Amino acid sequence: MICPHCSKNLLQRQRPKRRCSYCRAEFALDPKLDGVGLHDLRIRKVTEKLSDGGRLTVTSGQLNYALQHRGRPPQKFRGDKGNAVSMIGFGLIGLLVGTALLDEPGFALVLVLVALTLIGFGTRSWILSGTPAPDTSVESRWTQEVFRDTVLNRWRAVYGALPAGLVEDTLVPPGPPPADPAFALLCPDLTVRVFLRANGYPERHRALIVNNLRAVPAGLPLVVLHDASPQGHLLVAEARAARPGPRVLDAGLSVRTVLVDEHKYTLLRDLYRSEESRLRLERAVPELTGSQRDWFAEGWWSPVAALPPRRLLALAERAAERITAPPAPRDPAARRTGPVRSPAAGRPETPVETRRRALAVGFMTWPESGPDDTAGNGGRPGGPDLGKGPA
Repeated sequence: MICPHCSKNLLQRQRPKRRCSYCRAEFALDPKLDGVGLHDLRIRKVTEKLSDGGRLTVTSGQLNYALQHRGRPPQKFRGDKGNAVSMIGFGLIGLLVGTALLDEPGFALVLVLVALTLIGFGTRSWILSGTPAPDTSVESRWTQEVFRDTVLNRWRAVYGALPAGLVEDTLVPPGPPPADPAFALLCPDLTVRVFLRANGYPERHRALIVNNLRAVPAGLPLVVLHDASPQGHLLVAEARAARPGPRVLDAGLSVRTVLVDEHKYTLLRDLYRSEESRLRLERAVPELTGSQRDWFAEGWWSPVAALPPRRLLALAERAAERITAPPAPRDPAARRTGPVRSPAAGRPETPVETRRRALAVGFMTWPESGPDDTAGNGGRPGGPDLGKGPA
């Protein structure tokens, strides 16, 4: 690893107890002791990228997700060819040594048995190297507690404070709600709520940020920001069912978006979902396609908190603009339906009024009838009755 203080490339023996053997300065993280990819320079680089060069304040939960593998994890197999080659190699060596010690039959027999066992296990591992291992759950690389102890507390102990632009989720107070909120934003994820508050979202948009549906005041428009998960999609359906009057806007991460390119998203997997949850999802969210239901049935989901901070903030900003936008004016050129009413009397037009209006605009011509025409046509205007002969 590179020393964050003197930039020397350090081998493991040159950094005992997380201290550089050149400059004698202590650093916070060692990739050999704390986890692959965890070292001071990487933490600073990732934090600067997440914060957009210091323009945003990001949370420890977002940093944890940024260090997570994107897309589906690599496929695991029941066997491994590398281990198989090693075991078979040691087994062959044992056979050679055992055959060379025939003058000591007891020791040679034990050595040959051990060698044959190694060859057997190695052969089995080689054969199973192409057989996929059973499906397993995929969790975050570090839980919140482990990440706090491994990274955050170590960083504070060495440098006195977290990197610039980084705050810890659980240490940021919620702050007072807006006096006259324009809408409520519902998000169960603490990381997202802290991120929005830390970047002034409630003050800019007069948004009341809540973590459950019961905390939303009656009559207030609602934005739901959720994961691409069965629970997230069910939350939107429950909000719309419980609040038929006020507007409910789904601004969360949808499964449709994730399935376009899974490699861009952090994917986690839960194999212990109940059948009841699947049935509830089918009833409450019937618009899900077959592939989307299958993806959920396999246990996959993606957290909205793992989105890049700039994208997450832009998602919330667009939702605020949409939920507070005034309703679009009705098109004045829209076609009127129903009977035409007289402008003067406010009642349906008579045939005579309709004829006069048409003549005034030159839209059409009507045959004029005189007194004789009316009398000679049996009281019907429009000319003599052509069906009768001369009198």
